[in-house]
Amino acid sequence: MPVLVKKILRISELATEYSVSAIWKLSKYEERVLMEALQVGAFQKLLLLIQVGCSDETKEKATELLKLLNPYRPGLECIDSLDFKDIKRCE
Repeated sequence: MPVLVKKILRISELATEYSVSAIWKLSKYEERVLMEALQVGAFQKLLLLIQVGCSDETKEKATELLKLLNPYRPGLECIDSLDFKDIKRCE
């Protein structure tokens, strides 16, 4: 899970789409996956992904993941600011 979350918005658009898709598929079968994803910063990355832009299919999966992750946020959320240092703002 840490590797999948780390690849979101870091390698390429295709790597981001594959990572979101893999997390989405894994979370369908195991609640533990959601908790582990939260602990490595998935919630913030998915929020940023939706704001920065991505394909419609990836946006739908990211939105669904955010809905699944939200109930577990208060106790498990972790933010690694290094993952966001290279993100550029659109003007």
